[in-house]
Amino acid sequence: MASADPILTAARQVFGFRALRPGQREAVESVLGGRDTLAVLATGGGKSAIYAVAGHLLQGPTLVISPLIALQHDQLAALQGRASAVAINSGSTARQHREALERLADGRPDYVFLAPEQLANSEVLHEIARMRPVLLAVDEAHLVSQWGPDFRPDYLRIGQAAEAIGRPVILALTATAAPSVREEIIRRLGMRDPSVMIRGFARPNIHLAVHSYFTDEAHKLEVIGHDVMEAAGNKGHGIVYGATHKRVETLAKQWRSRGLRAAAYHAGLPASQRLEVEDRFRHGDLQVVVATIAFGMGVDKPDIRWVFHADVSGSVDEYYQEIGRAGRDGAHADAVLYYRLEDLRLPRMYASSSGPSVESLRALATALAGQHGPTDLIEIRQRTDLSRQRIGSTAMALADADGVTIDADGRVTVTGDLDEAVAKAVEMIHDRRVIERTRTETMGAYAEQLGCRWKFLLEYFGEPAPDRCGHCDNDELATPLADEDSAPHPFPRGSRVRHRVFGEGEVVGYPGPRILLAFDSAGYKSLDLGLVRDGGLLEKVDETG
Repeated sequence: MASADPILTAARQVFGFRALRPGQREAVESVLGGRDTLAVLATGGGKSAIYAVAGHLLQGPTLVISPLIALQHDQLAALQGRASAVAINSGSTARQHREALERLADGRPDYVFLAPEQLANSEVLHEIARMRPVLLAVDEAHLVSQWGPDFRPDYLRIGQAAEAIGRPVILALTATAAPSVREEIIRRLGMRDPSVMIRGFARPNIHLAVHSYFTDEAHKLEVIGHDVMEAAGNKGHGIVYGATHKRVETLAKQWRSRGLRAAAYHAGLPASQRLEVEDRFRHGDLQVVVATIAFGMGVDKPDIRWVFHADVSGSVDEYYQEIGRAGRDGAHADAVLYYRLEDLRLPRMYASSSGPSVESLRALATALAGQHGPTDLIEIRQRTDLSRQRIGSTAMALADADGVTIDADGRVTVTGDLDEAVAKAVEMIHDRRVIERTRTETMGAYAEQLGCRWKFLLEYFGEPAPDRCGHCDNDELATPLADEDSAPHPFPRGSRVRHRVFGEGEVVGYPGPRILLAFDSAGYKSLDLGLVRDGGLLEKVDETG
């Protein structure tokens, strides 16, 4: 009887899963059918189970691109005793690295976990190609987004690397990806007619709230401090997100002086210190981690009871992923945003300066001038003052502008007029910054939302939602909201529409009495639904031609 359902059988008998969660089966079936697949599943939705089960049933090596060493260790531990697996990353010693390569050459492990920077290592790539993997799984696939807050240039090599190793089926996995990011994932990874599935973003155990009644910044910090002390004492472990290194260090220091077991976490700290904080938090030694967005991926602590935001996130995507660290055990958790209108100034500034600068583009173009044939990025970096991350994103901008190409080994070849490519890249960066600014404004719209907060989030990610969730602060109002609108929606989600000012775009969803759209050139816009209906502000785009 079990053989009638090989997917569930493998999930239960091989990997110990009792059941499959929403989206897991559909994604596995898609991969087994030989189709590239983008699975957008909520944090804690079991994304790793998809490549584990699919890889087992495909009966061939599975290559997993995973961004964090700690995350790779967790993934290896989950497969211990169930399958043969090996990891290659910058944390490996020379001996471990050599032994891993030997295992690739001789043992054909079932699963190979690879840090993205290893794709620039021709020896590793050669051994991977010899294995002929049947599945390439890309974890945290949103990191291919050139404009994301934790952008990883090495992720941009994955598409070329896939071709170099024999072009296996590509499975892209992420916990958050708005329509524009989904499109970028598909394009950057070179996915072919992929199946796209979005599941499980509703988290009924997380209560959403926004506090915005502050007289000034000092009052806001006073309230946060009171709430943190109370939550740590009565609810359990939690995370407080702040926007800057200085902010998180200051708050952690203040709360430690009040007897709280708190620690700061940000990208400016030594790797050893960050690992120590992660370990102490995971084992319950810390009551709260005060962190920037650097703290998130790979944090697998199921009993986080609350996530507070002392500063507004740069986008709804970031915010959802950050609050998704709470309540992964299914028990009640709280997510509270402490918000002042002035708080949007910093993320607006970040959005306005995202991407490579004009100076970076010109510096790289100058370094490449006169080069014949492929040139290694490391060699180019030695001729500029650009950091490793900056030179990677700058090279990709020039590639998007048709000035250079980048191969799977990370070598750059000049293929066009560099002056023209710089000018084109500057224009593209300007347009993209406009869109990034609208993502920030959408986060402000969430904070000022009068309707159901969960409906707003779910509609943003393209998942239909009821008018009221019953577990957010706005839904706890005793009477219905005066501006609640129950009239039929004029355009289906995902449909293409045209606005006479903003141009063409896609209908994202219907949060409250508004329609949320992602325009191709103007970015995210939230329009009054009544005005759209009565004023004929939108028209459907005929996609048949």
